[in-house]
Amino acid sequence: MVRLSAERLAHAAFLYYVQGLSQMEVAKQLGVTRSNVSRMLTAAREQYIVKFEIAYPLDRDPAMEQRLLAKFSREGITEVVVVPGRETGVGTASHGLLAVGQAGCGWLDKNLRDGQTLGLCWGSTVEAMVDSAHFNRRVDVEVVQLAGELSIDSRFSGHDLVRNLAEKLGGRYRYFNAPATTQDEATAAALMKTEQVANALALGRTSDVAVLGVGQYGMDSSNLFLQRAGASDDEIREAVELGAVGQISGRFYDREGKQLDLAINRRIISVDLDDLREIETVVAVASGSNKAGAVAAAIRGGLINVLIVDSSLGQSLEAV
Repeated sequence: MVRLSAERLAHAAFLYYVQGLSQMEVAKQLGVTRSNVSRMLTAAREQYIVKFEIAYPLDRDPAMEQRLLAKFSREGITEVVVVPGRETGVGTASHGLLAVGQAGCGWLDKNLRDGQTLGLCWGSTVEAMVDSAHFNRRVDVEVVQLAGELSIDSRFSGHDLVRNLAEKLGGRYRYFNAPATTQDEATAAALMKTEQVANALALGRTSDVAVLGVGQYGMDSSNLFLQRAGASDDEIREAVELGAVGQISGRFYDREGKQLDLAINRRIISVDLDDLREIETVVAVASGSNKAGAVAAAIRGGLINVLIVDSSLGQSLEAV
């Protein structure tokens, strides 16, 4: 199909989504086939001409929240939010992801203040949070990236995340104009010495609030990260031998939350884990029981102080 103008796609979307016409009725009005209407609606979504906000009912589990807070308060956790999550049945993985993402938005809506800097790391849950975000007020914050460019979901780049979240909040944003990974350590070192990258890293370190996802080593988003970073067999073997458990912002750490000195870490461009510990409020958004080891290690290492999870992950954390 020939690429259509944004106006043409918006017209088709208006007739279908707002006026409630069938695809066949839209096709008659526009003088095209029904299959063309279907493709136009898909293109309208992909080009963000149509944006959906799904208002998931966010029931919470206050009893589990209190148990987890009591369990991890000595490690620096000051607040816990637990929302429903299921791991059996069709579509339940996305349920936990979306519920946690919306709970993250709710936390930001309640806690962000004018004049703050909000640092954002990429990750599947963070991307779900931004994609479904809706706020009840405008907040004059600056949203920045804590790492160079990389996306877990191919629909979003790091630039998309900070821009979209800033626009929904009514704030401003700053891009990190560098890749998250480089081919070798020397290239990464040279880039980090440039004024632009050094300034972006410095800005990330001064965040008042950081929101990040947590990856379990060897699974899901961490595997995608390794693929997109072009990790070699030797780099993967080294991470396993040194006990990599989790990954935050491309930085791998062990079961105590200590950043590992890995070859792959030395070609990553992002704030490191010691930098995260200096940020006043670090919010982790994560779903799924398979992330329990990585999240527990991040807590032990003092990397996060606000925990937003689904109940399946919460139950696994209680058992750690």
